[in-house]
Amino acid sequence: MNLANDHRAVLDYLQLFHPLEDGPWNAMVAAFRTRTYDRGQVITGVGDVQRDLLFILEGVQYSYFHKDDKSYVMAFTYPVGISGIPESFLSQLPSTYSLETISETRALALSHSDLQRLYDAHPAIERLFRKITEAMLIASAQGRYRQVSTSVEERFRQFAAQSPHLFQLVPHKLLASYLGMHPTNFSKLYNAVRI
Repeated sequence: MNLANDHRAVLDYLQLFHPLEDGPWNAMVAAFRTRTYDRGQVITGVGDVQRDLLFILEGVQYSYFHKDDKSYVMAFTYPVGISGIPESFLSQLPSTYSLETISETRALALSHSDLQRLYDAHPAIERLFRKITEAMLIASAQGRYRQVSTSVEERFRQFAAQSPHLFQLVPHKLLASYLGMHPTNFSKLYNAVRI
């Protein structure tokens, strides 16, 4: 673990959305706190408030909810990327679903209050997070569209093309839930489709 390398990885990720000069970036770095989570640890549970935005350095996480004794997976997060329950973080209201680690996780955390302070002090940071939020909104809308407009096999193939590494990192029952298919159908496609 090298903190300078961790910071560089997060900066490189953020600059995909909007460039940051040294002043705003150094202010963000000063606000970061390192967090570690064990495998299978709930980071944010139902009823909890997502206090920190997490920049994932190591590990895989997933968000999900339970209904009628069944789990529904909503998203996966992994390095280098942002993790948390967006609605809870943005509103600072209790979450209606959970965020849990699949593997040991290490992240840089930025608290909601620190982020608000950074917005006020550095317009470039506010612009950066506006662009990130826009990208997340677009991705969410596209994901929902795919969920209702494509067949199970099409969803599987698109996922395999976009995130093939997750087949090795995530239990297949969770991938099946995320793709909205029965685990048996998932297994058949996994064995039939080249990944």
